[in-house]
Amino acid sequence: MVTEFAIFQLRAGRGPQFETAFADVAPLLEGADGYRGHRLTPTLDAAESHLLQVDWRDLAAHTEGFEPSEAHARFMAALSPHLACEPVVAHIPDDAR
Repeated sequence: MVTEFAIFQLRAGRGPQFETAFADVAPLLEGADGYRGHRLTPTLDAAESHLLQVDWRDLAAHTEGFEPSEAHARFMAALSPHLACEPVVAHIPDDAR
């Protein structure tokens, strides 16, 4: 298993709208082949920052399956109006935790 961590920097005051938009498109993520679960939470470090943790079967499920898909395009299109910049993404192997 691989865990994806994505930090979303939001435009000022957009936290509630971002969370609503995420809830609306979460089924696109949940329906992806290789998806194992996720958690979205605001960070304590920055008021306009959210951390998304997604567990995938393997790296390819995310990078070769979900990322180039129409579902991912729709997922990001819904979130992008609330973002101050592109998310920062890192992948961590399960055995590293």
